[in-house]
Amino acid sequence: MRFEVPFVPETAYAALVAARASVLEGMYFRLGPETPDARLPGLADPSPMELAAGLAALPDIPRFGLLNAAFHAQEVLTGDGLRDLVMLLDGYLAAGAVTGIIYADQYLLQALSDASPTVAGALSAVPSINFRLNSLERAATVIDAACSTRFRPPPSVILDRDCNRRPDQLAAMAEGLRREWPGLRLGLMANEGCLYACPYKAAHDAHIALSRLAACRVGPELNRDLGCLRLLAGEPGRMLASPFVRPEDVHHFEGVVDFFKICGRSRTAGDLRTIVAAYLDGRYAGNLLWLLDTQEILSDRYALDNESLPDDFFAQTAGCDRRCRRCGYCAALAGRLVSQRAPSLPDYVPS
Repeated sequence: MRFEVPFVPETAYAALVAARASVLEGMYFRLGPETPDARLPGLADPSPMELAAGLAALPDIPRFGLLNAAFHAQEVLTGDGLRDLVMLLDGYLAAGAVTGIIYADQYLLQALSDASPTVAGALSAVPSINFRLNSLERAATVIDAACSTRFRPPPSVILDRDCNRRPDQLAAMAEGLRREWPGLRLGLMANEGCLYACPYKAAHDAHIALSRLAACRVGPELNRDLGCLRLLAGEPGRMLASPFVRPEDVHHFEGVVDFFKICGRSRTAGDLRTIVAAYLDGRYAGNLLWLLDTQEILSDRYALDNESLPDDFFAQTAGCDRRCRRCGYCAALAGRLVSQRAPSLPDYVPS
């Protein structure tokens, strides 16, 4: 199996990526601290110059800049913001540091295409996971829309994470997409640990996009107090019902999809080294919650030893009907395996 991984310009992490380049499908990265994407800015996001220099020094791996905010301000679609974005992309192209963009707003894709056919023609347009491509019809519509612009067609798409635990539907969808677009590479999310069919996702993506436009910063307290983290902590069975794929279970998807996307770009470089290495090696010994995006926030309060999960965990969770209250398998398993951790101070050892 191959993997798409985040990129951060840190020496040890870049060395890991370079050493394992043969199994990497691509890398994705924030274009700059002020560019709108589906995450809030970090405390020390690298500058475009740092990113471009680090990316250009790596082996020839596809590089995707993130423009995957749910929506954008008018000036980004028609005004100075659009001009600045085109200039930024042009600079990355000149440095040989980008091969495509990952987008979630079709308006933005069309605006960029109109503003600079030259820049658009040099980049592929890859639909974001946030399009939630969970059916052949929806995926076909989104891919067709990307192909209607001056951007190059998407070389790959990542299907909705809920497909991870619907093997029959996933296989049928993959077959249909390959029949329609021969050569299209298909991926899945690996370590996204949010709720199955998360009812908060659309609003959460909108809150993040809105925070770019107004003094409306969104932090983990929103999900902690009102959203998915509250449900996960209150009903630990939901932690296991989340459609993540453990490093040990990736092999079940061989021949169905081409690669997995590894999440965690807002984590430290040291964390990323551990997360990426776990998937590349196909095993992880530690707190499973720490490995997963979203659930990582709960890992200081709860522990779930990854190696304690039963051998048939994948088979049991891939074949269920998603009616968790009626089933009870994940709730019973969590009751045995999830433990509450004693409060402690964080370890401030540099990564």
